[in-house]
Amino acid sequence: MWTGTEQDLSSSVCDSGGQPPRNLLLQSLPDRDLELLSPFLHRVTLTPRRVLQHAGVPIQHLYFIEDGLVSVLASADERNAVEVRLIGREGVVGSEALLGIAASPLRHFVQIGGGALRIGADDLIRAAAQLPHLRNVLHSYLHDVLMQSSQSAACGLSHSLLQRLARWFLTAQDSCDTHELTITQELLARSLGVRRASVSEALKPLESDGIFARERGSIKILDRARLEQLACRCYRIMRPRQDKTQRGNGRGRLYALSLLLALVELELLAL
Repeated sequence: MWTGTEQDLSSSVCDSGGQPPRNLLLQSLPDRDLELLSPFLHRVTLTPRRVLQHAGVPIQHLYFIEDGLVSVLASADERNAVEVRLIGREGVVGSEALLGIAASPLRHFVQIGGGALRIGADDLIRAAAQLPHLRNVLHSYLHDVLMQSSQSAACGLSHSLLQRLARWFLTAQDSCDTHELTITQELLARSLGVRRASVSEALKPLESDGIFARERGSIKILDRARLEQLACRCYRIMRPRQDKTQRGNGRGRLYALSLLLALVELELLAL
């Protein structure tokens, strides 16, 4: 079995009173795989507005999100960045390392605070090489990531701000598993690549219709069914698969497709 490389003061999952992981990827693993992986998983706090992974910086750790929300940002120019996807408890930050990519061109920013299970990149890569089920789960997740990123790009070019706003809130609620999202209009505007005033105007009719309730620094979803009616079809395409029994079913063809799409995506980002 691989040996750990981390030297820090955070507790491993095995030392945290037996609390099981809340991350859906880890929940889908067989008990034996999780038991072998647990000594290398360390619970850490995700502070709002913290950058978990800087663009162009070598990936040293991966973060399996348990609570909170991480925004993945692509640079539009020297000053502005656009969100390409969200990561919640269905995913992991730093997954590019699994494709042999040393540094990601994307920035990973904590949008809503929470917690995660951190593991050294080298440790997880070695574990995936020895645990077939873990490897299949991670490869399937990489496929989901690429599909969501592609659909997000199409959504941004094709649909109205209202549709995109509804899709964002539904996706965020799925990932955080809560009706109340701690987010400012300023951060929401940055995520959608629009002006803050545009977000404010779009929220007003939703609030007056009883779909949202706004408080300082947070927005509460009151009527999810109506929000789903407003969202574009991209939401249903991009919605994370919550059934953990579906994880890990991908095999060689799925991984080959994921790798090919990853290479194409990186080429486009480099243009």
